[in-house]
Amino acid sequence: MLLRVRACVLDMDDTVNRTSEAMDIGLRAGVEALWPALSSPLRTEAVRRYVVDEAGWFERFSTGRIGFREMRRGRLDALAAELGTEVDDSQFGCFEQVYRDAFERSCRAYEDALRLIGQASAAGVPIAVLSNSAEHMTRMKVNRLGLQDSFAAVFSCDQLPAGKPDPGAYRAVCQTLGCDPGEVGYVDDLYRDARGASLAGLSAIWVDRRAEGRRAGDDGQGSVIRVTSLDEIGLERGPACRAEAG
Repeated sequence: MLLRVRACVLDMDDTVNRTSEAMDIGLRAGVEALWPALSSPLRTEAVRRYVVDEAGWFERFSTGRIGFREMRRGRLDALAAELGTEVDDSQFGCFEQVYRDAFERSCRAYEDALRLIGQASAAGVPIAVLSNSAEHMTRMKVNRLGLQDSFAAVFSCDQLPAGKPDPGAYRAVCQTLGCDPGEVGYVDDLYRDARGASLAGLSAIWVDRRAEGRRAGDDGQGSVIRVTSLDEIGLERGPACRAEAG
């Protein structure tokens, strides 16, 4: 499919960066540092529970109700409680440092994302990043991937009036880029966040990396195009934004 746009915005986590893989490595290292006596199956289960985040700490952060540190501490405290223990400030600091070091070392870009970014550069289409993570984490990922010169702008939810999938997040990005929403493309690995972009007026693409296969067409409130690889997207610079199948 061909996307003719004045600008294109990409999600970072699991769209450009292999964040889930890096997070798994970081969490395993952090859990082992705090609870070295845990068996391998229990360590795996602890990582799973942290990621699932049943208490919704990350959602509270991405909607602006709490800060990044409070979110991270809340998730670790919840995990510790499930393990029948507690963590003090020193242990929290240890976990965060071990996690961060392992996570950063493990960041890798998807090859199809690099090709899409290169295609955008050749076509003269500015590329930006919009993430629901914190600004310092998003910029760390950009730098770790060596893409600091590839993006016209980097946006994170803690620097915007709202996080994804609130339409206000996408509109704020478009305003900063100097484009109308209808002139901008958006790509995300989460259907929910791609749909939010569509509702804000952007041309939205869902890259279904998990092969969920959910029908991602017009639901009466927003239109989302589904692809399984970013290699399916062609980019051209145009006066208006529209997607054409083919």
